Amino acid sequence: MRKEGLEYVFEPLDEYKNKYKQLHLDNVKKYFQKLVEDAKINIEENQETINQLQKKETEKNHINKEISKLNFYKGVLIFLIIIIFGIEFIILRDFFNGYFMWYYILMFIGGVLGIIGFILLIRKKISPKIKSYKNITTKLQSVIDDLTNQSWQQVQPLNDLIYQKYLDEDLGFKLCMQTLPLIKFDSVFERKRLEQFVQNYDYKPKNNKNRSKLYVRSGEINGNPFYISEDLVHHLGTKTYYGSITITWEEEEYEDGEYKTVTRSETLTASVTKPCPYYYHDKYLVYANDAAPDLCFSRTETDVEEMSEKEIERRVSREIKNLEKKSQKAIAKGNNYTVMGHPEFEVLFGAQNRNNEVQFRLLFTPLARKQLLALMKDKEYGYGDEFNFVKDHKINYLYPKHLKKFELTINPKYFWSNDYKEVENRFISYHVEMFRQIYFAFAPILAIPLYQQTKSQDFIYEESTYNSNLSYYEHEYVANNMSINELIHPLSSTKNILKTKIVKKNLESDIVEITAYGYRTVARVDYVTELGDDGEYHSIPVEWIEYIPVEKTSTIEIKHIKEEEMSTAEKIRKFIDELKNNKKLLEKEIYQKGSIIAYLLSESIKE
Repeated sequence: MRKEGLEYVFEPLDEYKNKYKQLHLDNVKKYFQKLVEDAKINIEENQETINQLQKKETEKNHINKEISKLNFYKGVLIFLIIIIFGIEFIILRDFFNGYFMWYYILMFIGGVLGIIGFILLIRKKISPKIKSYKNITTKLQSVIDDLTNQSWQQVQPLNDLIYQKYLDEDLGFKLCMQTLPLIKFDSVFERKRLEQFVQNYDYKPKNNKNRSKLYVRSGEINGNPFYISEDLVHHLGTKTYYGSITITWEEEEYEDGEYKTVTRSETLTASVTKPCPYYYHDKYLVYANDAAPDLCFSRTETDVEEMSEKEIERRVSREIKNLEKKSQKAIAKGNNYTVMGHPEFEVLFGAQNRNNEVQFRLLFTPLARKQLLALMKDKEYGYGDEFNFVKDHKINYLYPKHLKKFELTINPKYFWSNDYKEVENRFISYHVEMFRQIYFAFAPILAIPLYQQTKSQDFIYEESTYNSNLSYYEHEYVANNMSINELIHPLSSTKNILKTKIVKKNLESDIVEITAYGYRTVARVDYVTELGDDGEYHSIPVEWIEYIPVEKTSTIEIKHIKEEEMSTAEKIRKFIDELKNNKKLLEKEIYQKGSIIAYLLSESIKE
């Protein structure tokens, strides 16, 4: 549905199935063909080279199998020679010891002839053939190497162009926006965008030492802001370590009229519990909208896509009765929970902890309920009901499980190959799947018409009021994607939580202080005393690891080259060249992500 220049998506599953899936595939293919044209590679020539290369590799593999067979036969013959030598030795030993049988002579002569025959077979037939085959494989390998180098040279202009496009622009997100302009992605998460969250939607950023942004991407839907995030989260828990010793002692037992000494044994075990850091990844979508501003609720996935219609009916029939009883009790106590007149949605979507029935019904109209149920039941095009959903007034948190398994940032070298067809296949399949991942992450939001129809409030941003150009979320994201070994304490042996603090705001850059929090480890041994069955106390060693906090502080400069200043990527390359020449930085010491360039200024270590 098109409104005010935007094409809304009110039926996300059907529209993906009937429109956006094919549209995005066409857009990706068209873009890839443009890359091929710009790279000016000869596809036919490369495919001919690849065909020759594959034939030579097949030929080499066949010969290697023949060499393996011959080596096997050679090994069998050598084994038989050793066996015959052993038999000959036994015959000679018996002969010299006076044990002589007439057939020993025949056996001895036969053995000698067998050894001679096997040796001749190895020397005259098998070994020369193996040598000949090896010479052939050496020549084949030389041809294969030449063809491999030739094929890489033929495709390298395309590989380089893809790599440069990923450095200079958000290629994957650019293609997604071309297919679905409704969802607009920012090139960077600016301070302005974060302040829009805070000022217009009362968002409270999670900024603590136990959480750091590994990835973040902001944007908007009809002016309403969102961001996708992957956080590294730390918490200090405990771990139990175990140790054991075996003790022995002697006891006197009276048996059969006499005393006997008996040795007893017992294994004593002990444990100690010590602090231990744990880390996990938290990937989610945050979306802000003024619709139903007082409503709060949470719901968890049900895996309904794995159920048949009969199983769904039985579950709804069983649980709706309990919910109706819960509703009656709530009303009696003066609470406002009321079961909706749509039992299937009430049971499967959940959210029974909602605090505002009027706004809940305003948000989840019949169309919204129908579309959400369709998404939850589908596993052919989307991912089914694998999302948790939390609404906290104007802020919506979605936790799509499928996003955890997909990397939204990818090393462009993933697409590289010496085979044009392989480059094409990787490029198209990745970007098609990327769109699917993003689309169905947003699908529960798109399924609610009121969210798309509610425009954002006007946001006035006074740039001079704030002390940074970029949000601290973006600062953390950049820091986590720089060369991590340069930022963490040299003795740290765990993952590190990177936190940032703005030092200075320049016209186009932020000077940022990064502190990396980690742990160094020290092996320890505790001795735990336990009473054994021998009546004695014993010390049991229990080995454990002590985690000692360490931190390192570094200062980096993060420069954002704004898009309106960039007609091409020349400004980025020029700035990087200046860093190399003026600051004597190496290429590997400079981090570039689209229009972001970052590099290390100073560092200090602390334990």
